[in-house]
Amino acid sequence: MILKGIKKIFVVLSVMMVVFGSPALLIAQESSGIIINETDIDDYPEVDLYISFEEGSALGALDLQQEDFSVFENSEKVQDILAERIAVISDPIGVVLVIDTSGSMKGKPIEDAKSAALVFMNEMRKVDEFAIVGFADEVTTYSNFTSDRQKLAESISQINAEGETSLFDGLYISLNQFKERQDLQYKYAIVLSDGTDTVSKLSTRDVILKAQTDKITIYSISLMSYDYNPTDLKDISNSTNGELLIAADSGQLKELYSIISRKIRNQYRISYTSLWPNTEIIDVEVSIEKSGLSGSKGTDYENPYYAPAPTEIIKSSTSPFLYLFDRWWAKYTIYGAIFLGITLFLYILIMIIIPRKKVLKGKTEIYGYKPAEMNIEDIIKERKGKIRFFDRIVILISRLSTKRGFGEVFETRLQRAGMSISSSEFITIRIISIIVISLGVYFLTGSYLLTFLILAAIVLLPFLILNLRIAQRLRKFHDQLPDTLQLISGSLKAGYSFNQALSMIVEETTPPTSDEFRRVLSEIRMGLQETEALENMAKRIESEHFEWVVMSVNIQREVGGNLAEVMEIIANTIRERDTVMRQIKSLTSEGRLSAYILIGLPIVLAIALSLLNREYISLLYTSLPGLVMIGIAVIMMVIGIFWTLKIIRVEY
Repeated sequence: MILKGIKKIFVVLSVMMVVFGSPALLIAQESSGIIINETDIDDYPEVDLYISFEEGSALGALDLQQEDFSVFENSEKVQDILAERIAVISDPIGVVLVIDTSGSMKGKPIEDAKSAALVFMNEMRKVDEFAIVGFADEVTTYSNFTSDRQKLAESISQINAEGETSLFDGLYISLNQFKERQDLQYKYAIVLSDGTDTVSKLSTRDVILKAQTDKITIYSISLMSYDYNPTDLKDISNSTNGELLIAADSGQLKELYSIISRKIRNQYRISYTSLWPNTEIIDVEVSIEKSGLSGSKGTDYENPYYAPAPTEIIKSSTSPFLYLFDRWWAKYTIYGAIFLGITLFLYILIMIIIPRKKVLKGKTEIYGYKPAEMNIEDIIKERKGKIRFFDRIVILISRLSTKRGFGEVFETRLQRAGMSISSSEFITIRIISIIVISLGVYFLTGSYLLTFLILAAIVLLPFLILNLRIAQRLRKFHDQLPDTLQLISGSLKAGYSFNQALSMIVEETTPPTSDEFRRVLSEIRMGLQETEALENMAKRIESEHFEWVVMSVNIQREVGGNLAEVMEIIANTIRERDTVMRQIKSLTSEGRLSAYILIGLPIVLAIALSLLNREYISLLYTSLPGLVMIGIAVIMMVIGIFWTLKIIRVEY
């Protein structure tokens, strides 16, 4: 068994020697020369470039000055730059030392790791600050950020090795140390591990996203062991502008920590003001020349203030239809459509605001007089004398809506809402509003999503307003009904006829009751039976209580009886029913308020988090688990809403 173990170790060492090319010190390298670690454009057009050098670079061994650097943006030289070596900058460097304290590190490896950490801190500057974090079964913070070397040494001496390896959790939690020190501009983490992760809840991707978001560079040291697997550490380091170093045994840790110390101190910050080219991507090239040696390295970044021309936006789209907008005739057609739409929209507003003069037919409509069915074209001719452009649109829409059966539906609902506008005009206004506002929003914002949301609102808003008007009118009629019935009862007891009682209602009450009974009285005077006129009113109002009244009148007409007493009984019944309903509403008010809060709280909270911390909530719609959670939450919310509304709704 011992021979097999030695053989495995020998095979691993042989493979690593072939891959990395050093029998004693194995360092993972991909290229040589200049490395651009970070491009900081948070204060654009002020740009900061952070560069370092690969191990063994001849340029990196030189003491470079500001005049040795040149910066080019889109092949144009930047004149004024400031190049400083981080080692001479007064700002402190923050480093989190993340050490594997699992059982596999027990003995010599953990002791060598502690000694190497002390050597690293002593090689750094006195102003630099360090935090110590260890990870095994759990993550332990041995020291927060401090520059006190004695305190740090005491913290390191407390480290013991035992347990499993929670590499990703330990590294992720260690990066949170920088939240307490927002003033640190230069942030690094050095993680040492001799094996693969075994118990972490987080993943490599979580660590990488955290480091990239907080702009933390991670250097990794992988100590070869039986569980040696440097793949994850290499991905983390490469993704955060760091580097992976590999040690064959723990005795090499001091040298590797010293290499990382030199790499950190031998970095340069190049600051300059961007030339601000109006291109989407800005290409940057850093050139260094000194003592006969030269080198250059390029990178690029997205211009945060790039303002593409409208034709570029259209050409960049994959839709052939949108590409047509680049044609001059298409532009003029669209602009003409917008102008025409706005003109029609203003014309509609004028037609609504300025009341039209009533002709004879309009004056007799209230009396139920309809001499003959006339189409919309004849009605417009009779009303205005001639047909204008807008009227032709109304006629066309009227014909289409009549074929589809929309006209009668809208006509009935408009009458119930107490609106004098015709169904054809209502549909015409709605269609023109949709076209004009949607085109206007799109050309002002260029956002498909915002245009779609505005379009959906325009489509639904007229229905909501119409339903609201109907509900308000019905509620007002219902509140007036008991007094109306009491007035009929009193009139009948005083010796008035039923028709005279209806006339009394028209004179003594307010809309909508007076308007509806005026129409009933007019229909009776034009020859309709009283019961038929009241049934027509019941169909328009759709009130359960008024249906009782019509039913009572019909029964009284057939079998006889005291109609005044019946009206009084119905009025008292409605009042008592309303009293009970108000009591129920009072008793269930707390439950209804709780229901509204429970329904609205998730929505309000989601909107607030989106505005305050978009990064925190973005995982819900940028990852598959998040989308699944949103889907489940929506389904549960819909079920909860129906369930809650069913509980708080009391039918009587």
